[in-house]
Amino acid sequence: MAGMRITKLHGLGNDFVLLDWRQAGVDAPSIELARKLCDRHRGVGADGVLTLLPHADGTRLVIHNPDGSRPEMCGNGARCAALWLATDGLQKATGAEVRVRLQTDAGVRDCTVAEGARLIGDVEIAMGVPEIAPHRTFVVEGAMREATPVSMGNPHRVFFVEDAPGPLLSLAARAGPQLCLAEDANIEFARRTAPQQLEVAVWERGAGLTQACGTGACAVAAAAMARGVVEKSKPVAVDLPGGRLVLRLEPASGQLLMRGPAQFVFSGEWG
Repeated sequence: MAGMRITKLHGLGNDFVLLDWRQAGVDAPSIELARKLCDRHRGVGADGVLTLLPHADGTRLVIHNPDGSRPEMCGNGARCAALWLATDGLQKATGAEVRVRLQTDAGVRDCTVAEGARLIGDVEIAMGVPEIAPHRTFVVEGAMREATPVSMGNPHRVFFVEDAPGPLLSLAARAGPQLCLAEDANIEFARRTAPQQLEVAVWERGAGLTQACGTGACAVAAAAMARGVVEKSKPVAVDLPGGRLVLRLEPASGQLLMRGPAQFVFSGEWG
């Protein structure tokens, strides 16, 4: 589509090209277009494409990875989409908290955009109820390590590696690709750095290493709560390479609520 309007946003360095096609009368972009937009050498450059489409109840959010594949959900991308919608395309600041409903391939995600947000703002998302499966054992760099399978609408394998030497990002870069391919899942490596505080690195399906992964942070927090690494009754800080997300469990619904920033980078025209 020539001459289309694009906007670049990021959540903790996890960056996206946003296409607001609610009035365009077209469906989600092609795999080829998503790949072109995400190309960091010949395109705009991004960890994914967010497409907004009309829906009877809220707004439909379609997500593409850099390789053109479609993940079911993306927490950082959803925060960026919510900021865009709550501020009328970043045109006005929110006078009060604004509620935004997103229809995703993982189900409904209700978002709350903080008061005063416009080009940057905190967004809290109800990320759904984590589905945790029994632990499984994998060989990681010659050692047997236990992983907790977690679904946040998309699949994750969470490894707690308290004894791992060096940066977790390096471990994710080395061990993540093979595990991701074998499991068709996002791979998280985590360790506790303080009470209610976790350090995390993620290898994402279809994207590889990114600065942050919202569903990955949720998966790690859910696994940590299930394993007793952190307390369920208190917020959990998850530190990713790009910054911090805060997770809390809603006792009544069992949902995880994720809070973190979304920020405008630039707008322009493609093609």
